Amino acid sequence: MPQDDRERPELFQSQVDAWDTDEGLFSELYNKYDDESASVGGLRRRRRRASNATDEPIKTVSLIQKDGVLFWCDDIPEGTPSKLDIGPRRRRLRRRAGLPPMPPVESPPEMKNGPLVLTRTFPVLAPNKIIAAVGRIDQELNSALDVSLRSRLRPLRMAADGTFTLGDNAAGPFDGRTLLFVHGTFSNARNMLDEFKATDEGRSFLNAAMSGAKPYENVVFFEHATLAVSPMINALELGRFFANASGQIDVIAHSRGGLVVRWWLEAFGKSLSILPAAPVRAVLVGSPLNGTSLAAPDKLQDALSLLSNIGSYVQGTLNLFGGANPFIWVAGKLVQVVVSATGALARTPLVDGVVALIPGLSGQSMVSNNLEIDRLRLGPCAVEPLYYAVQSNFETADPGWKFWQYFRKSKLADIATNAIFPGHNDLVVDTESMIDFGVPHLQLADQPCDFGTTGDVWHCNYFRQPQTIAYLTQKFS
Repeated sequence: MPQDDRERPELFQSQVDAWDTDEGLFSELYNKYDDESASVGGLRRRRRRASNATDEPIKTVSLIQKDGVLFWCDDIPEGTPSKLDIGPRRRRLRRRAGLPPMPPVESPPEMKNGPLVLTRTFPVLAPNKIIAAVGRIDQELNSALDVSLRSRLRPLRMAADGTFTLGDNAAGPFDGRTLLFVHGTFSNARNMLDEFKATDEGRSFLNAAMSGAKPYENVVFFEHATLAVSPMINALELGRFFANASGQIDVIAHSRGGLVVRWWLEAFGKSLSILPAAPVRAVLVGSPLNGTSLAAPDKLQDALSLLSNIGSYVQGTLNLFGGANPFIWVAGKLVQVVVSATGALARTPLVDGVVALIPGLSGQSMVSNNLEIDRLRLGPCAVEPLYYAVQSNFETADPGWKFWQYFRKSKLADIATNAIFPGHNDLVVDTESMIDFGVPHLQLADQPCDFGTTGDVWHCNYFRQPQTIAYLTQKFS
């Protein structure tokens, strides 16, 4: 079996637990390996260097923290970014790895302040199992999906006591007034519903939609895979669900859900029976309409580090656990996919191919040659909805969130090397992309709900803001 380091410091404990809890997710998809390859000591005796080699069947990755910011790196780091003692077990691990010992320090501080958060070894995925592994990640992120990863349309139910739940399947064709929710990457319908249920304003919005003065006949959530399936394929399935739908259709889409909605309406919307007097109205919230830098191939290693930072902070400060905080878990799984496909976590020419193997990322990658987004932006449109947008630029002086500076372009040399975003963003999507349709005659129907530069509103809490709910209510009134 792969070896690992079982010492668990208090700091970033959740990162260690996230890796170990689902360690067997890919167990049936690994390449076969021998016991000598599976041993950290045996691996180091064979090659005596601290970096992953392309031809090795067993890989090692580490998650380190520098100045409170997490970074994924290949293998076990040769040096540590501070003078802190790394603890007795990790010193033994370094000896087995053939690395020089760390110099002792007087009165060593506790391990929770150390630079090495975790080190894990794992077999590479079999060459024909990469896509299957991405599908496993989707299923873990969204328990409503089966192995086929086929999308579902789920109705919203309101109980007599005013609580909200999701039904199994909604059947069309839909007529009358319909409200559709479309979730984003790493999310699912339940998480999106929970965001509305979390505040009085959100619950009031749902109440009005279900039983207000002018309720919707249909309130449904689109449940779909976000990694193994591209936004365009998601949209094709959504279009089939809404074939021959008529009446007023209102849409609330978050993150990549905005791309799904655009593909559905603009490319596959001809089957809708929409009257000119009742155009489709769609509010796109934090959506990467021109892609996101977070999914760009050359930013992939840093993007995985950013996801881990987000996961740790929102768990520690916002008390988001389990499925409500996928960031803390998904980065480690994607690390295994990247290393299996390229041989190393470091930037290599093969990284373009890795992103292509994750269609959900490739379809929203902000690069000049994203052929999928380019086709969407050519027009013409099968349906031209009334589009609205919600956007934010997240910046804060809160020391707990200081990691955001390490992933944005900066004049500081030590920070710029990890830059993902060239400018304003909400930690996941470039702000300018949220209103950039790219089709000359396709513009927002009204001014966006723009939170401006704020330390309160980031990618995953838009629906907890009263201003967002007020904007939705106004546009759908």
